[in-house]
Amino acid sequence: MIDLPSGLTIKDVAKRYRVSRDKVRGWIGRGELGAVNTAGSLCGKARFVILPDHLAAFERRRSAGPAPRPPRRKKRTDFIDFFPDA
Repeated sequence: MIDLPSGLTIKDVAKRYRVSRDKVRGWIGRGELGAVNTAGSLCGKARFVILPDHLAAFERRRSAGPAPRPPRRKKRTDFIDFFPDA
């Protein structure tokens, strides 16, 4: 027998991250969190299942990292000398 990975529901993900179900639906709608629609018809109410690999990718993207370095300022090269020494 093949052991298929089971997915999580919107309720499970919301409980895991301590956010509302609407927040999780927003992540899915914006494409931040991948999900599979398991509804019987496409015109009906969507039933999303979040697979473990989708959840792992979501956590990797949202993990904290070092702050980005600010861009370096360029030196001015168009300096005009109004009082030449000559």
